[in-house]
Amino acid sequence: MTWEEIKQRKEDSIRESTNNPMVKNPNPYDKNGKTYKSFSDYLKSDEYKEFLKAEEESQELYTQKAKEYFESFEIDNQLLLFFHITNQIFEHYFHGSGSYRSLLYDKFKFGPEAYSLGCSSGMFNVHNAISTPDETEERFQKFIKHMNLDLTKEELISAFNYFNHGFDNSSQLKSFISGQQKFNFDKE
Repeated sequence: MTWEEIKQRKEDSIRESTNNPMVKNPNPYDKNGKTYKSFSDYLKSDEYKEFLKAEEESQELYTQKAKEYFESFEIDNQLLLFFHITNQIFEHYFHGSGSYRSLLYDKFKFGPEAYSLGCSSGMFNVHNAISTPDETEERFQKFIKHMNLDLTKEELISAFNYFNHGFDNSSQLKSFISGQQKFNFDKE
């Protein structure tokens, strides 16, 4: 395929996705012996809706089987399994390489079958949500630099607390650390 053909396909795709009437012969899409005018037409088809329904049903079945299997263990074995899995994830992200594939293939020794299973279970989303304290600090520093903010030390601490936790508890921490915490013994 030439660069011009790739460019034309991309432009056709954009035109199609925006319902532009200037679509020039969108590429047909073949699926299970049927030809659709485009991939978008396939996504609107009954066959695709049936596929999505079957996929959802199989996900629910797998989720239920996994739950039943886990619940078949005694509580001590459940706790051992819980500890092992969460510890492997912690070690991987905070003391290892940190990639999703590396977690599956290197840490847990799974094959490629685990990739989509991890996506379905939510592990891929968990992976994308995890950040180490150093990564959080780096993002915060980049944000402050990008915004060209000139903050005092106290304002910087407060801003970091909002950035990292969604709230600022620096005044409580400051009074706790400095020993100036006041207690009112007249109140219950």
